[in-house]
Amino acid sequence: MELDKEVEVKKILEDDEDELDLVALVSANANDTSQYLVFEGSDGQYYAKNVSKIEELLVYKDIDIIRNNNDSLIIGTADIRGNMTTIVRFDEWFGNKVLDDSEYELVVLAHYGGHRLGIVVKRVEYIVNIPADFMTDNSENDEKSSFITRVQIGQKDEMCVIFDSDKLLLDVFNTIDAKAMKETKQTSTVKTDKYVLFADDSRFIRKMVEELFLQMDIKYKLYENGQLLLDDLDNIDSSEIAIFITDLEMPVLGGREVITKIRENSIYDNIKIIVHTNMSNDNMSDTLLENGASEIIGKVNMLALGEAIKRMVV
Repeated sequence: MELDKEVEVKKILEDDEDELDLVALVSANANDTSQYLVFEGSDGQYYAKNVSKIEELLVYKDIDIIRNNNDSLIIGTADIRGNMTTIVRFDEWFGNKVLDDSEYELVVLAHYGGHRLGIVVKRVEYIVNIPADFMTDNSENDEKSSFITRVQIGQKDEMCVIFDSDKLLLDVFNTIDAKAMKETKQTSTVKTDKYVLFADDSRFIRKMVEELFLQMDIKYKLYENGQLLLDDLDNIDSSEIAIFITDLEMPVLGGREVITKIRENSIYDNIKIIVHTNMSNDNMSDTLLENGASEIIGKVNMLALGEAIKRMVV
């Protein structure tokens, strides 16, 4: 799979300060779900994380970390701009060889799911736009990998793993799953014969949301990407659909494209669309609402999702 020549590549500048400023600027104003930060793991493999979940890059050696000796995954916590932030080493989570501390250069500061997380990485390469149709689903081969693609490093095309941020979040903050289950059990049933159509590439999120739908006693259909949802619309009468719920970052076809396609067809005008995501900043949220989304809800907030479904069921 080769990247289109028109795919924009933003190379990180050589000067460290410019490098950090570039990432902070792009992430603060990101309104493109196809923008990814590419970094190298200890195994020489390249990995990518969506920029919309990233606040900035920090120099690892400059962060004062309160070390945690009781957890093999969490390095410790650090006060970053007045926020206590959990610090983890990506290589350790993904199962790669852990290098000496001196070999790690940067911390990717991410904010999603209501949690701040500092992800320690060996080296960042650049920021690149990767369209959804250039990704291949890889979740069946590796539970920590959402999909794979190819990126250009120097003069070579290299394989790149886009890891499952939702899985990382659940592994680091292991109380999230229990909290979601508790919220699910508190959710009441909804009286409707219509379907809730739900698209998300993360099987962990699909399983979590499926438990909610079962608790609410509503009919539902789950899809691994947006294209599968759209394809299935030929088999479902619009009068049988209660709500569309979609993630943003998905292979083949992402959530923004799903919203656009649905809103192009007037038969769905009265059907609400919920965006279920951890990657929406204020700029992106405004655009999603302008394009036809009805509400944006953070992932693993089962209480909020359940309440929104109850409000919107027609």
